[in-house]
Formats: sequence, C-alpha cells, structure tokens
Amino acid sequence: MSKQTARYSIDETIRVPITLEDEAGIAHVRAVFWRVKRAGSIGPRGLAPNDTLELRGNGERQKRATVETTLRVNDQHIPGEYLCVAIQVYDPEGNLEVIRNPTPPNTLHIVEDQKKGRQGPRFLGWGNGSSG
Repeated sequence: MSKQTARYSIDETIRVPITLEDEAGIAHVRAVFWRVKRAGSIGPRGLAPNDTLELRGNGERQKRATVETTLRVNDQHIPGEYLCVAIQVYDPEGNLEVIRNPTPPNTLHIVEDQKKGRQGPRFLGWGNGSSG
C-alpha cells in the first residue's frame, strides 16, 4: 500500500511527526526538505537545495518521543514536491545527530493557491472615512 503525499497550500500548517529515542533525551528537532526539480527525479541532481523547508519541533527532553515538526506555508514557499533529505536532532546537552536521507523517504507537496475564474480582492481605500 503506497502512502499518499500530503498536500498543503498557503496559510496551512505542515505537520510531520518523527519518532526518536536518546538516553539523554530529545530536545530540538529539524526536518529538512528540498524541492524536487522534476517529478520522479529523486537524487542529488534532481533536488533544488536552495528551495528548502525546515520544519521544527521539540522533544521536551523525553527519552523516547514522537516530535511533531511543523511549518506554516507562506507565499515565499515555491509550489512543488519536497523530499526530506535530513533530520537534525539535538539532545538537551547540545549534541547533534544528523540523519541523512531517512528511510523510508517522506515527501510532501505545496500546491499553488489559485482560485480559477475568480478575481482577487481590490483595494478600496484606507477605511478611515476620508476620501483625500
């Protein structure tokens, strides 16, 4: 059974839970996603490292935790498919572990937020009642 790629648009919050374990505890967690240049071209040349999503979460010092990493989509995020290329995990003492290309792979998709056939809002004035 294949996993459906989650789709997000502007102002939605991406939520990616990550289960981790560390004897000292889990502190800050980052999930780093790079945009896929062309559908199906997952590999070093098929990724756009300048188009990055960085989801963040906190394990609250738990030894075993499912950390919900999150990021709110904004208009600066380029639409397309994104692949998780690394998970960065800090323990409470500041030690860093980087998990590169976690398996199984995890992808998400940012969609263009266009309402076809509808014109956007218009500026009518400042709303303070003065016309000049």
